[in-house]
Amino acid sequence: MKKQTYIYSSFERFWHWSQALLIFFLMLTGFEIHSSFELFGYENAVNWHNIASWTFLVLIIFAIFWHFTTGEWKQYRPSLKLVKEQFQYYVSGIFKGSPHPTHKTRYTKFNPLQRLIYLGLKLLVIPIQVITGFIYLSYLNPEHSITEGGLRTIAVFHTIGAFSLIAFVIAHIYLTTTGEKILTSIKAMITGWEVVDIDKKEEYLTNMRKAVENSTAGYYRINTEGKFVQVNNAWLLLYGYSNESEILGQHFSVTRTEDKVKDLKNIFDKVLTGKKVLAKHVVRKNKDGSLGYHILSANPIFENEKVIGMEGFIVDISSIEIDTLQMYNTVRSSSAGYYRINKDGYFEDVNDAWLKMYKCEDKNQVIGKHYSLSRKEEDMKELEEIVKHVMTGDIISGRIATRKCKDESQGKHLLSANPIYKKGEIVGMEGFIIDITE
Repeated sequence: MKKQTYIYSSFERFWHWSQALLIFFLMLTGFEIHSSFELFGYENAVNWHNIASWTFLVLIIFAIFWHFTTGEWKQYRPSLKLVKEQFQYYVSGIFKGSPHPTHKTRYTKFNPLQRLIYLGLKLLVIPIQVITGFIYLSYLNPEHSITEGGLRTIAVFHTIGAFSLIAFVIAHIYLTTTGEKILTSIKAMITGWEVVDIDKKEEYLTNMRKAVENSTAGYYRINTEGKFVQVNNAWLLLYGYSNESEILGQHFSVTRTEDKVKDLKNIFDKVLTGKKVLAKHVVRKNKDGSLGYHILSANPIFENEKVIGMEGFIVDISSIEIDTLQMYNTVRSSSAGYYRINKDGYFEDVNDAWLKMYKCEDKNQVIGKHYSLSRKEEDMKELEEIVKHVMTGDIISGRIATRKCKDESQGKHLLSANPIYKKGEIVGMEGFIIDITE
């Protein structure tokens, strides 16, 4: 399966083209210094070469910082698997129409052969050029201690490095033509977008990680001993903790008053048997001893078909103005209803749980219809306000709404709504509803 994917970030593209221009300029001025030709004049070539060298060093420092802060350094982890097949493909297979032995994805941008070449460039060739280049600069210092013979040796290594870079550039340009079309790779490095294979498992895990990190709902993970091993920022905020270190390693009992610990223990024991607990209303104990209210979901974590812990989300309902919390005790233990609406307000997708809550038989009764079918006239203004806010980038969570079912009856649910982005633009709205009809 292939998909148009944003594969190269803006900094990545800036770094790539800046590095390319600097390498070409360093080659140009460097070979003039070697008297291969005359363009700028010897003295100007030396000055420009030195300035470009310092600029290149600054770019390298920023690139190293970016690679490690974003985790993109993992793209260069070497592997000998399929290296031989990849080499044979470039040498002969590509001319015979053979299938590509590896597939580019957002998470594996480079094939095994590219990884080895790029890693060698970053760990060997460029360091040699930088080190020998700065030794050359020190020769300009009157107090230098380099002999003329030593300088010749440095010059040889610097020149070998230069020719290695030329070989790399030639190979790199050739590799850019091996995509689906000759200019596919170059276009991707300009726009950031490319049609690549989708690793469904990796895509799912990455989206889940992003959802956990950016969710307005609190996420938690607990091991089989009942101790917290992960929480997100929203969870910390709901419980009033300032950082993870205050809760990780603590037993879940610290999040409940003494009379409520048993209830959470029952949920925990149930989940460890492989069952799910959905939409449970609970009372939490915050760090400062105050109480809060939230809707809890809890799911078993499996590894090799064995339950190794419990994870889930909590949605705060403390600020909802109601006389009693009795209605939340009737929350149904069923999957939440999912919906997706385009920017014009028309349904593009709903799940079975949504259909069940709205008493619809199938999706054909909903898909392509305006969201106004889901509300009575007097409730439309509130829904329009929600859609308006979400279309500007806001996230709505835990809002009580009254829905109009297909048979004209009414129900109540908790509503979440999030903007849908495509290439940086909001193209619709999606979210979940949890039934709380009394």
